[in-house]
Amino acid sequence: MGELSNAKILGGVGALLGIVGLGFIGFILKLLAVKNISEATGNEEIFSKYLWAAILNIIAGIILFIAFIPMMSGHEKIGMASFGIGGIIAVVLMIVGVWFMKQSYDMIAEETGVGMFHTVALLYIAGAILLLIMIGALLIVIAAILEVVAFFSLPDEVPGKETTMAL
Repeated sequence: MGELSNAKILGGVGALLGIVGLGFIGFILKLLAVKNISEATGNEEIFSKYLWAAILNIIAGIILFIAFIPMMSGHEKIGMASFGIGGIIAVVLMIVGVWFMKQSYDMIAEETGVGMFHTVALLYIAGAILLLIMIGALLIVIAAILEVVAFFSLPDEVPGKETTMAL
């Protein structure tokens, strides 16, 4: 308990992979990093919230993909309506998912003392909300870059938790 060095590497590399276009692999690594942080801090809610965020964002992506299919069928009006409705539902799910991620990252910031996680969480939630007017994409890119910094800023041990060694 208290070991964060694996989470630092997994999360940092995962966040970097997400930026360079290997998002799925990066996502898995960040999920493992958050699980490690949750275990190291003894706060299972950190992983639980992050897992909800992941599930909701995956569902949002699937809905958006399914809503896009009718646009490819040649039925322009049906396709636009489908994409519009699906897009709205996906954005709402994404915002709720990012809210859960924000809660998880805020807990990580509190438990580890790395305030950058709080900043990343705020940028992600603002970016998700402002995605409707396109400036949100810029905020999400900035948040993704700072997420790399946040993970690599993790200490090797949870502050205030000492590891016990067998004598």
